[in-house]
Amino acid sequence: MEEKDYKLVRVADAQVGLIGLKAIFEELKDKRNEPEPVLKEMLVEKAGKKNYIPHSVREEYKKALFREFKKFLGEKVEEERGGILEIVILGPGCYACDKLEHDVMAVLSETGIQAALNHITDPDLMAQYGILPTPALIINGKVKSVGINPTKSTIKKWLEEESRK
Repeated sequence: MEEKDYKLVRVADAQVGLIGLKAIFEELKDKRNEPEPVLKEMLVEKAGKKNYIPHSVREEYKKALFREFKKFLGEKVEEERGGILEIVILGPGCYACDKLEHDVMAVLSETGIQAALNHITDPDLMAQYGILPTPALIINGKVKSVGINPTKSTIKKWLEEESRK
């Protein structure tokens, strides 16, 4: 069975699924010493052959692809974060996972905290996080719970803590 080559990548304030990055990074790893602007252009050109990259956000894609390329090379990279919280729920869409999503949305609505909420149900994308069992709650890249549904008051506490950072 052929391995699927797609990855979730943060581009500006959104998570975008991109295909073919592993092959692109393998192809360009010998060019790692090229000047950064040249390398960024090569990355976005190659990624654009299999993915839709809107011209209006091309520069953001360049930054994101370059950041992911550096991670691929094993370099330490500081994650970019937009002005809002990034919340990820991992789970196949079972009752517990859907309840966690509902509880998070209820707390966000109650508090007015701005966040990007992404419920990932695809097993291949969930595997990228290396977290089992589900449901899992991740806020700004920090794993907050795994295999349980935290109470709404706990979710609220975590969201308020992260929104102050």
